[in-house]
Amino acid sequence: MYAQPDDDPEAEWVRHVDGVLEPAAAEEPGLAAWPPAGVAETDLTGWYETLVGHGLAYGPVFQGLRRVWTGDGNVYAEVALPDAAVDGFAVHPALLDAALHPIGLLDAGTGPRVPFAFEGVQVHASGARVLRVRLTRAGSGVRLVAVDESGTPVVSVDSLVLRELTGVAAAPDLVSRSLFEVTWPVEKITPTGSLYWAVLTAGQDGTGSPAEGSPTGTVGEIPTDPMVWPDGCVAYPDVAALVAAVAAGEPAPDAVLLPVWPGAAGLSGSAAGDLPERVRSVTAEVLAAVQGWLAADALAGSRLVVLTRGAVPAGDDGGAVDLAGAAVWGLLRSAQSEHPDRIVLADTESAVDARALGVLAAVAADPSTVGGQVAIRGDRVCVPRLVRQVGAELTPPAEGAWHVAAARPGTLDGVEIVPTAPADLAPGEVRVAVRAAGVNFRDVLIALGMYPDPAAVMGSEGAGMVLEVGPGVTDLAPGDRVFGLFEPGFGPRVIARRDRIARMPAGWSFTEAASVPVVFLTAYRGLHDLGGLRAGESVLIHSGAGGVGMAAIQLAQHFGATVYATASPGKWAALRALGVAEERIASSRTTEFESAFASATGGAGVDVVLDALAGEFVDASLRLLPRGGRFVEMGKTDLRDADVVAREHPGVVYRSFDLNEAGGTRIGEMLAELLDLFERGVLRPLPTRVWDVRQARQALRHISQARHVGKVVLTVPAPADPGGTTLITGASGALAAVVARHLVATGQARHLLLAARRLPADEPAYAALVDELTGAGTTVTAVAADVTDPEQVAALVAGVDLTAVYHCAGVVADATIASLDGDAVDRVLRPKVDAAWALHRATAHLDLSAFVLFSSIAATLGSPGQGNYAAANGFLDALARHRRAHGLPA
Repeated sequence: MYAQPDDDPEAEWVRHVDGVLEPAAAEEPGLAAWPPAGVAETDLTGWYETLVGHGLAYGPVFQGLRRVWTGDGNVYAEVALPDAAVDGFAVHPALLDAALHPIGLLDAGTGPRVPFAFEGVQVHASGARVLRVRLTRAGSGVRLVAVDESGTPVVSVDSLVLRELTGVAAAPDLVSRSLFEVTWPVEKITPTGSLYWAVLTAGQDGTGSPAEGSPTGTVGEIPTDPMVWPDGCVAYPDVAALVAAVAAGEPAPDAVLLPVWPGAAGLSGSAAGDLPERVRSVTAEVLAAVQGWLAADALAGSRLVVLTRGAVPAGDDGGAVDLAGAAVWGLLRSAQSEHPDRIVLADTESAVDARALGVLAAVAADPSTVGGQVAIRGDRVCVPRLVRQVGAELTPPAEGAWHVAAARPGTLDGVEIVPTAPADLAPGEVRVAVRAAGVNFRDVLIALGMYPDPAAVMGSEGAGMVLEVGPGVTDLAPGDRVFGLFEPGFGPRVIARRDRIARMPAGWSFTEAASVPVVFLTAYRGLHDLGGLRAGESVLIHSGAGGVGMAAIQLAQHFGATVYATASPGKWAALRALGVAEERIASSRTTEFESAFASATGGAGVDVVLDALAGEFVDASLRLLPRGGRFVEMGKTDLRDADVVAREHPGVVYRSFDLNEAGGTRIGEMLAELLDLFERGVLRPLPTRVWDVRQARQALRHISQARHVGKVVLTVPAPADPGGTTLITGASGALAAVVARHLVATGQARHLLLAARRLPADEPAYAALVDELTGAGTTVTAVAADVTDPEQVAALVAGVDLTAVYHCAGVVADATIASLDGDAVDRVLRPKVDAAWALHRATAHLDLSAFVLFSSIAATLGSPGQGNYAAANGFLDALARHRRAHGLPA
């Protein structure tokens, strides 16, 4: 619903209402006998006159309230339309409005309130001029049921949220309902091969390998693995060559494939510094290709399929995406908005096979079925959907210590934040500010109420900074970075025993350090201390793609043993990457590993089994020790009696263990031995999937579904430090002024470092802001700096106690896709892309409490006329995911 001022036909139309159509409920609500029994009637004398005094002046048609009753927790009302009111509505708006007038009798509130958000609205009958109404509290809202004089249901509202008439902020539940996120659900798409394709190779030959002498870094550059072109398609170097071929008599293709792989390996190492230049050049090249295709009348009947690789966070990739590819998606979402159903955006995670091309053909034939955007992940096809955020994140208290715990064991939804009682340090103890904590299957069992020890708490390992040392601790000091075993680790502070923690190796991040203790200590304890694994022996490691499994494979190889491993087939690539031979890999989903490994060993089986499975999998594993050996059980769900095992499997020594049973002294020794192996390069940290601690439920669910490879880690945000320095870029702009005032007013910043191209002396509004902030007691340092220059950014943060970054710089240069030029792309991308990347690299080693980027929904919805702006913000969205995936705030 839109409105425009009556007296100004040139004024902008403003949207006031929107809604979503949902399926109707089958049941029709009703009311009991009327008038209601057991309730008291309210005197309505002077009702509407009183409302005028509160700013609610209703005209005569809207003064429909006739009788009101209260009691039994409900409000009942009878409302009617005056004879002068026109018919023609399903439910007359004045009648419905009058039905809501006595809502204040349910809850007086702090002032007059008006309806703001309806949910579950159903019209059951039309034409009523009198309604009998029941209003009932429903959570934070109100439920309405209205019938006509015969008792026939007319209208019902499942939930109506009210808003204070004079207030400026919505209620918390309303705020949460206004948050949305993009998800990638699986869509069923049947592959087809009926299209005639052309492929823009941009210097590629027909096999997908770079043609000899072709330039690198071009739009169509393909990674090392081959690209499979559709059967019968023709490859062209660019749009101009394709147009020329069609003009010469070749048939116009149904679809044109444009592969785009912009610098997939450019996020780390020496090549990382030129990432912004690559983002800008690839975006400009894709723009040029799309402009040429749109301008070609001969191709007006074809569709352009732009194929990226890892540019969107679909599937289980942890949110890290190709940053340049994300910018391309932003650009082309705007192109899609301007040219509906002409462009398809598709993303893959690996080489494109025939089935994937069949999916692309199906989407290209009718892009509207999926909104013109797909991501192919193995045999799944995902499509982006904007959905209301479900509110599953935990909310820490503003003050006081806390930790994540199984408040209601039995379900992962019972995981909550609970307060932590303050405690003094005992001798040999250390207080640690946790920055990252490892998550284990043990934590899932505790949350589900399945762990054998009912007193066990969640979060048993992590990494952070020393805050305080207890008596007798002389080799650590506040500020030292440490990692090791402590609990409860899912919170901002924890007390650790000195003998169970160690200094973090130089160069390790908190995320890397938190991924190490439990899995490597468990694997070391199981294989070395209990399993006695020696060179020349063989070992079966179950769940080899999990944290303990991957650690155990590295250790077993170091010990000189032959490794056999199981994992779900989708994770076998992780085992191969660790050097496990193909014939020594089997599925952990069935017991077929028994026959496979018995055959591979010529019936000899293995010497050691490291197990965490249950039931028939344990029995099958025991049978793989026909010569005797050691069976080391880490799991807790199917413990066996060692004597029974020895009787049934002669020569087999069965040991189950819990890491804590080793004792603090041995754990400290093992930590030292493992650190030596890490420092010598024998061992390396595992791949990690990172969540914020506020997303603990999602992380636990991910582990419970066995979807992870390697280690799952929760990051714990560093608390805001008002005593540190907060950097705000684009400081002379309006956005930066809003941010600066907010940070100062809320006490989050007492020292501001303002960076802009100009100094306050050059701009009166900027100077006034600095005076205002200084007058509020804030120390303000204003510098002139070009934050798109990495050297200037590095100098800006050098020697500063920087604790937070707010990147507010940005410009717009709106134009349609057809009229965009390289200068407009470059001008918009530099303050977003170049500056954000420079800030990221210059501060990645700092313990920041905040790294805030200001993006736009233009990148998500593809605002028409803002392709360059959407590209820049698409990069920022991806950079935020990239940082969070690496345990950095964003």
